[in-house]
Amino acid sequence: MIAGAGPAGSSAARVLAKNGFKVLLLEEHSNIGVPLHCSGLVTPRTLDEAGFGNNPVLNRITGAHIHTTSGTNLTIGGGKTQALVIDRVKLDRMLAEEAQNHGTDLQLNTKLVSIERYKGELRIRTQRNGTHNVINTKLLIGADGTHSRVARYMGLSEPVERVVGLGGEGILPHTDTDNVNVFVGNAFSPGWFAWTIPLGNGKTRIGIGTSGGMKPSEGLARLFETFPEHFKEWKPLQWTGGTIPLWSRRHIVADNVMLVGDAAAQVKPTSGGGIYPGMVGGRLAAQIGTEALSKNDLSSNTLKAYPKLWNDSFGKEFKKGSDLRHVFRTLEDRDFDKLIHLFGRPRLLRTINKYGDIDFPGQMFTRLTSIAPLLWMFVRTPLRYMPLWK
Repeated sequence: MIAGAGPAGSSAARVLAKNGFKVLLLEEHSNIGVPLHCSGLVTPRTLDEAGFGNNPVLNRITGAHIHTTSGTNLTIGGGKTQALVIDRVKLDRMLAEEAQNHGTDLQLNTKLVSIERYKGELRIRTQRNGTHNVINTKLLIGADGTHSRVARYMGLSEPVERVVGLGGEGILPHTDTDNVNVFVGNAFSPGWFAWTIPLGNGKTRIGIGTSGGMKPSEGLARLFETFPEHFKEWKPLQWTGGTIPLWSRRHIVADNVMLVGDAAAQVKPTSGGGIYPGMVGGRLAAQIGTEALSKNDLSSNTLKAYPKLWNDSFGKEFKKGSDLRHVFRTLEDRDFDKLIHLFGRPRLLRTINKYGDIDFPGQMFTRLTSIAPLLWMFVRTPLRYMPLWK
């Protein structure tokens, strides 16, 4: 059984069903992908993982304009496609349909109510359209988001830090359709940043995150005040909000249970992106789940092979990202200006444009620090004279 039909959950369901297992996929909402809690900016490798080609693509992004509150700005990007803007709802639905095509039973409007252990298995109580059901399962994969009921019921650890976000989609005239905009400043987005993402066809997504106690709605109002020239003609069509669980080391398996996606906080500490690492998490969990079910050994000792595999792919990168996150949280607005000027130096800018990768930004920063070993001396932080990694 899998709780949650987002990209991570549907990816796990697809693999398990393809491997011949009976899979029940539960989704508490009435429509897959709704409500939307995502900016929809991914790399091409995300769609390679999904196997859908360019089907959900709305626009291609070649770079980014980065803005500080003082008016300092920097444009990065080497002219090639750096990221894709996707129809996230469409991606979710395509992944769920693919899982169904392989035999997964999808139940919408189904809420997981409770979990208890029973004779070496799990007894799951669900509620669907007012009707209560009891289902036994040998394996439960929790893909049920930031506030995972599966994690809570099974006593698995929660993320250390969460960012609260607010996003909207609407009309923003005169938008550069090739570049995203990133806005940094503690007055409107303490501990995080704000952004605009062009969708094409005259539409733009905007968003903001906060982690210092400020409400994102307040931050958005301050963003508009700080950058009036960017947002004076903004016409919203819809709004959405959500909570981003940033990665930290934690337990994501127990006997008969694995967590994937946001439920496992498989979310980049630098950008809050979680589609790609979550989908990989779903696939790897299903891979280990297949082996465990085949051996009829669902112990945590067997299932822990899953987080080990995921860490082989992302652990080192996410640890670097976490280090960068700790530094970022200490920065004042004047420090952002220093970094913009520093990264604008020709050699560093060439490195950023050549090696920039929103899925693996830590690798790029490793290259930057090899070029400029005293990079962190330009940042006011207790770690300013210490290398963050080798």
